[in-house]
Amino acid sequence: MRRSTATTEYLKECMGTALLELMREKPLEKISIEEMTAKADVGRSTYFRYFKSKDEVLSFKIRCLWKRYDAGRGASAGNEDDGPAAMGRFLRFCLETREINDLLYSTGHQNCIIDAYLQILAPDEGKGDDVPAYYARNFAAYALFGIVNAWILRGYKETPEEMERIMRRSLGQEEEQ
Repeated sequence: MRRSTATTEYLKECMGTALLELMREKPLEKISIEEMTAKADVGRSTYFRYFKSKDEVLSFKIRCLWKRYDAGRGASAGNEDDGPAAMGRFLRFCLETREINDLLYSTGHQNCIIDAYLQILAPDEGKGDDVPAYYARNFAAYALFGIVNAWILRGYKETPEEMERIMRRSLGQEEEQ
């Protein structure tokens, strides 16, 4: 029997949740696929069917969290609102998921965050169709990660609103005060 997309997404997210919980106890490299799937109550074959690495599981979990966060605010990462406003939403999301971000940074797996951003802002399906748009989304994803990375490394000292103002100033959309 074939699973529905919702069921598949749920099982994949369960693996992400389980993996994050296990990462609080020991390094990612010491967590076995068997241990993760058992904690998620998912078969090993489900992992191998959908993922090539544990980092992919973590990126998927971040994307799931973003989808719920963004949907709860009536917005979408791919919509046409201005960059700083979209970035403001992303910064607020990062602050809400600070515990996960800090865990990924402390274990050297911050690459999962940029992978998630790339898949949110620059999905693979657009590679050949609109080349300038594809590159623009990649540019936006890496720029956003650069800002978030610096903000996380500074310890989230500025509020998301302050970060949004900084971005607007850097883009010439707001006068310096």
